[in-house]
Amino acid sequence: MSKAKAGHAPAALPGAQAEVEVVEKSSDTSWAMFQALQGQSERGFVRTRPTKLAAVAEAKAQEDVTVDDVLVEIRRNNRVCPLPAIWQRLYAYLPNTGPHLAKVPASPAEWEQVPSLEKRARLREHVEWAAAQGVLPQVYQALRKLPEERWHHMGE
Repeated sequence: MSKAKAGHAPAALPGAQAEVEVVEKSSDTSWAMFQALQGQSERGFVRTRPTKLAAVAEAKAQEDVTVDDVLVEIRRNNRVCPLPAIWQRLYAYLPNTGPHLAKVPASPAEWEQVPSLEKRARLREHVEWAAAQGVLPQVYQALRKLPEERWHHMGE
């Protein structure tokens, strides 16, 4: 590495940014700015205030909920479906159900026989039915309020 001669700046490499030379014009002004910055950091930051994001999420939940929004909520934390009793109440809430709509695996024997992916597929069918019947926002709210221990997860 070569040293630059006294009074000369080293030669810049091609593509490198030119060095910036800092010249202090007024030490009083610089010192005052330094003290002001230091005082700000010693005082700390302003306390945070609640945001309105929760209100926005609630508004979304009531307005333009999509099937995809509900499916994302359902799959959170590797969920499959609500536990049988809760899922049965959700199914009972759906209007105009009948033989065309897959039922909730209600008995313990049936619950054990139905694989997790099929349970998830049935729940998806119920969510799509809720959307077709105009009750998707209510179903979404009910599912969002369920605590994690009330869900069946993959591998359980």
